[in-house]
Amino acid sequence: MNFILQIILIVFSVLFLLFILSVTRQNKLSYKYTLLWLLFSIFTILFAVFPQIIVSFSELIHIKEPTNALFLIYIFLLMIIVFYISVVFTKVFMKVTVLVQENAMLEKRVKELEEKMKK
Repeated sequence: MNFILQIILIVFSVLFLLFILSVTRQNKLSYKYTLLWLLFSIFTILFAVFPQIIVSFSELIHIKEPTNALFLIYIFLLMIIVFYISVVFTKVFMKVTVLVQENAMLEKRVKELEEKMKK
């Protein structure tokens, strides 16, 4: 792996790590997502500090350039993260739908009771 690429990966991974910690301290990101992104950043630092991991992996799956193997790993990890977030979003959307429906039924019931009280 190119030395300049290693330095760039290390610098941006450390900056990303600090950014994630800052966002978490401001309570803008839950701890389970913080852990996910911290692991992503730590793996990037490991790959940059120990490029032989990527070189060995690229040889194992017959990819000529280790940088391409690195991109393949990141694309795969990001796909997993996006899928996980989609699952969580779907669950939240379903809960919101149920809450909106329950709220509408409660509002209707309150109006009915108010009308009975007026009579």
